[in-house]
Amino acid sequence: MAMSDALGRYAYSLLPVPQRAVRAEGEVVFRRDSITVYIEGLSAAESGVVRSELREAGFERLRTAPGRTEADLAIAVGESVPRIDRERLNELAHPEQSYRLTIGDGGATIYGGGGIGALYGLVTLLSLLRESPDGALPAVDIVDGPDARKRIVSPTLTWYAGFARAGFGTQLWEGPRWKAFIDWCFRHKINALNLVMYGFWPFEFPEYPETVLRDLKVHTWSKEIGDWIEVSFTHPNLRKPFLEEIIRYANDRGIDMYAYIGLNSYSGGYPVAHPESRGQLSRELLDQGHVNNYDSLCASRKDVRDYLIASVKRIEQLGFNGLVFEESEEVQWFCQCEACKEKYGHLPPNDAKHSVSVDLLWAYEEVLRPETMIAVRWLREPPIVKDRAVLETWRDKLPERVKLFWAPGLEDDDREFLKWVEVFGPERIWSRNCEGSGFAASLGRIPYIIPDTFPESLKNYAFQHLWNDISQFQGAVNTGCEGINGYGFEWYGHELFFMAAAQYGWNAWAQTQGEFLAHAARHLFGEANGARYERLIRTLPCIHETQICDTLPSFPFMPNKYIGDEGRRYLEDCEMAAESALADLEAILATPGLSALQRESAEATRIMALRMREVIRAGIFFNRYLDERDQGRNDAERLERLADCALYHAEEDYRLIKEHYFDTKEHCWTGVAIGEYYIPQVINEYKKTFAERLGERYKPNEDAAYIVGGESLPWEWLLEWGPKIARAKPHAAIRGREGAKA
Repeated sequence: MAMSDALGRYAYSLLPVPQRAVRAEGEVVFRRDSITVYIEGLSAAESGVVRSELREAGFERLRTAPGRTEADLAIAVGESVPRIDRERLNELAHPEQSYRLTIGDGGATIYGGGGIGALYGLVTLLSLLRESPDGALPAVDIVDGPDARKRIVSPTLTWYAGFARAGFGTQLWEGPRWKAFIDWCFRHKINALNLVMYGFWPFEFPEYPETVLRDLKVHTWSKEIGDWIEVSFTHPNLRKPFLEEIIRYANDRGIDMYAYIGLNSYSGGYPVAHPESRGQLSRELLDQGHVNNYDSLCASRKDVRDYLIASVKRIEQLGFNGLVFEESEEVQWFCQCEACKEKYGHLPPNDAKHSVSVDLLWAYEEVLRPETMIAVRWLREPPIVKDRAVLETWRDKLPERVKLFWAPGLEDDDREFLKWVEVFGPERIWSRNCEGSGFAASLGRIPYIIPDTFPESLKNYAFQHLWNDISQFQGAVNTGCEGINGYGFEWYGHELFFMAAAQYGWNAWAQTQGEFLAHAARHLFGEANGARYERLIRTLPCIHETQICDTLPSFPFMPNKYIGDEGRRYLEDCEMAAESALADLEAILATPGLSALQRESAEATRIMALRMREVIRAGIFFNRYLDERDQGRNDAERLERLADCALYHAEEDYRLIKEHYFDTKEHCWTGVAIGEYYIPQVINEYKKTFAERLGERYKPNEDAAYIVGGESLPWEWLLEWGPKIARAKPHAAIRGREGAKA
């Protein structure tokens, strides 16, 4: 039975949607002033979560019932669950996480296959109740459980901190906000966070205090004085520690906490504090223009080895349930110091890198506790399609305990992913290449969500977006992989990526992509505003600043340019779409009684839409200027008007960035200017173009910083491979709606 038939107006309250729900006759009314509860078989911690969730749901008094029949809510696991219900739960993919929820006969009964299954049943009940102002719920029988054992998201605690950024978004949260996010994950049945800690450490490290994110000098914009001011930034966890507490809080709710860190790159602040420890570039590489050795550590140095071992031991000490290591993304060179040349000089750069990775993982295994999960993201460089013998060689060198938090995406029509499943085994694969929201973050917080609004030239290139992530999740479920992982590097305005991980890790075939978007939009905003949000997500343009400037290099993730007649016409269409999206967002924000989550999502999306409108208008006027100039028209006054309009709208985009985001100026802590917002370069390039015809009034700034993107340098190979990946078909995901059980 469809969820809408079984649950009616309550259907949108549940995400993920249950595996099975059957409507019965009648309804049950739960009184908000008190509830009588009977619990059997749960641990003390699990019982504590039950009481906490009931209070959070608005029940003023909790009373303990002497038996199941006297309770408004009865929860049981283990031998107290009737045999027929245990057998039914044991038929599901992961019985310990499964439950049966029955609403009827004046109350609700939850039978869990395990303690966490019972808690998920409670989450479902309370999600329904949150949509019922009078406490009335339809009588219904729900039998439910996940398709994938591990359903993981990867939010950022730090991201390239002290290298490319200080912090933004979730990286600025304090403890209470992180607890609220963990509650959101628990209520959406996410059961692991792969917490990103890239760059300077966000925790105390007495042995290496110079590597923590304290008193970092940052320039941030002051609207009051219209200029940059220098401030000192210290990570929230260092100002008011919360990390160890939220790890315990998450664990009580069945959520594992993993530390996602660099293997020997971006590993704390050591490469910045000790530049002599970095991987060394040869004179030849320097002459070729390579600058990106600022993040990697030379693994041949004893001081580096000692530091890395101390780091992983310190992270485990904080209470993390596992460590996920990311191999350096550098693909063109390897450390050129004498020691490394002696050890690895006979190997190609990538083989040298993988050899060091294996060596470090064995060293980490020796010092980490047996129960600490160890995983790696590696072997991601070209060639995308690797020989089976190559994969088998690296598999045999890897410690058996090490899991994989990267396997190929849709590359080569999923054949490469299927090869990895065969070589490494599905139980070892916990994640694929699901980084759709990572593009949004690394592109400067733009609405990179679905490719529907992209022109054909970019649709043929785009490959990291929401639809792609969903296909990868389904493929992982179909092949029996241990887990799925959504890399949620941007939260504000990109909550759909987190919802997709929740839905498709739990019930991979309940919804098509379009049905998911419609459901998730209404789950987030309700019926009327959800329809508005769905519409604007389908139409809001996504344009990177470099795309409206013909003289800046192409950005690896969005390489096409909107210059010329075709580009201008596309931008003019986009302007109308941006205006329509802004109208929908204003209507959402004008709605009384929005929740904090609804307001922050709509406001973040509004800022992105405003920025897109200004980028679009800047590009339109720049194109008109170029057209007038190239037609040989010499009306200087008209050319100046067009130039002024292009610069005005580009400056407006930059104003929105500076006034709404904390960390927006380029940084030079590493000795290389690194940033994520390219609009100052666009403005300077525009001025160069205008000055050629219009003179000194448009003189460019000779001191303008020409930045490199924190994530763009290692990924230039995508300019070649992007279209190939975009054309790939998700064959691993094409197995019908019953694919998860096939």
